[in-house]
Amino acid sequence: MNEVVLISGSETLTGRKLIEKLLARGSEVVVPVAGKETEMKDTGTANLTVLSWNRSSWFSTKAVIREVLRRFGKIDAAWVLHQPTSSVNIFTDSGSSSIETVLEHSVKGNVAIIRELVSPIETSGGFMGLVVPHRPGGSIGPLESLASGAFTGFASSLLQETKPSLWACGFFCNSPNAEGFTNELIRIYDERPGKLRNQWFKYAEGRKPFGGSSIVKTLC
Repeated sequence: MNEVVLISGSETLTGRKLIEKLLARGSEVVVPVAGKETEMKDTGTANLTVLSWNRSSWFSTKAVIREVLRRFGKIDAAWVLHQPTSSVNIFTDSGSSSIETVLEHSVKGNVAIIRELVSPIETSGGFMGLVVPHRPGGSIGPLESLASGAFTGFASSLLQETKPSLWACGFFCNSPNAEGFTNELIRIYDERPGKLRNQWFKYAEGRKPFGGSSIVKTLC
């Protein structure tokens, strides 16, 4: 069987490009998408599996991973992408529902799916990429700062405690060039250089892959 890769964060441009490139090379790609009930959706693409995922539900998260393992028997790799929130920039204009959405869907959702992915990927001796794509626009609001800070803080600590059987790396993009960033993600996934294991890789156009400050210990 071909490699089985799960990609969370397909709503982002980087996520969509990752899916396209991995499908093109024959990977079995699994994509959890927003939905209340855990169910499989017909995609019309033989090696693409789409599962409904309620990001705010621990049960739904477990059900998604169980379904992937039931169908394929393994998970070789996973990409978990931070998705910028759509909340308003002025915190005092945010209603309680906006705050709950950020906490449940962004913070809790990412923590839940990473927790469920670690064990099966360790078992397969696989790969995990924790990704912060480029965010267009100017300054970000307090709720997005909360969501992105929680993701990078959690990921930085997690990278330091993964077992040797799991090759993990964090990826941060400073460039709007999603095509170039995605190519680097896949290159590093294939090569898994020792310098980057359990570290953060910061991508910016024109920078040599391992030159300057492209590798950083932590983003926190």
